[in-house]
Amino acid sequence: MSWFIVDGHEDVAMTLLMDVGRDFGAPAPPDRGLSLPDARRGDLAVILATIFAPEGYWKGRSALSAAREQLRLYEGLLEKHEEHLFRVESRGDLELCRAGGPIGLVHLVEGADPIASPDTLGWWVDQGVRVIGPAWNTSNRYSGGTHDDRGLSAEGRELLDAMHEHGVLCDVSHLNRHAVDDVLLSAKGPVVASHSNAHSVYPHRRNLIDEHVRAIADRSGIVCVMLYDAVLRDGKSSIDDVVAHIDHFVSVAGPEHVGIGSDIDGGFGTDQVPNGIDSVADLKKIGEALVARGYAEKDAQAILGGNWMRVLREALPA
Repeated sequence: MSWFIVDGHEDVAMTLLMDVGRDFGAPAPPDRGLSLPDARRGDLAVILATIFAPEGYWKGRSALSAAREQLRLYEGLLEKHEEHLFRVESRGDLELCRAGGPIGLVHLVEGADPIASPDTLGWWVDQGVRVIGPAWNTSNRYSGGTHDDRGLSAEGRELLDAMHEHGVLCDVSHLNRHAVDDVLLSAKGPVVASHSNAHSVYPHRRNLIDEHVRAIADRSGIVCVMLYDAVLRDGKSSIDDVVAHIDHFVSVAGPEHVGIGSDIDGGFGTDQVPNGIDSVADLKKIGEALVARGYAEKDAQAILGGNWMRVLREALPA
């Protein structure tokens, strides 16, 4: 069967900046799994393309400078590949996305360090940002991250208010449990986890506990399985491990609140993704595995793309 796939987390700009001179329009190198040809072969219809600029990550660059460079890179890709890529800015744009057709890009800021203050959020929305994770692994002025126990700051709550005003979704994937609790108490709209796995399947600090999975579902959000060995299991993973995490999320939240956020090329090579996944072209194998496991085709399709479409329709303007 054909698939309609939404990948909730791809570090397109990051991987192109790390692999200097690489052409996104050419097939990915053997150790990489992300390119435009791979995405088109894989029936991707929408990509949540990240802006990844935590303070101090890009040496010698401020977070804002690094983020602006990534936005310029995306502008170049959209111009060069205008037949195959476009920026999604409305619900109407979302309806133009097709498997095998033009791929829509929605920007996700992974760690809000580049956002100087909540009152500047309008500028970011104008650049196509529709999802923001308040912090990455380490604390910033808005929130604690995965590597600490600090919750949201007062400014972080102001940022959530501004995000709600502008229709921007909050991504909790890199927040610690205290910060996730704070988001669930403070955020007014749907909450997402763009790339997080199930703590009950594999206990890892990056993985979501069931309480948070249920709370995200209760807010009409989505939790998305990440294709990275280190958060799937102890040792080398397989597509069966991906399905195990999906199964658990479905048992807790229902099939309508589960998705995929591959994070392929998120700072690691294809040697660290599940066996059987050589690039984003292989994401459809997850749908095939779900159907083979006994999932109804409509539920498998919802997990591979339909659920993200529902959440994005709610966030985007008409």
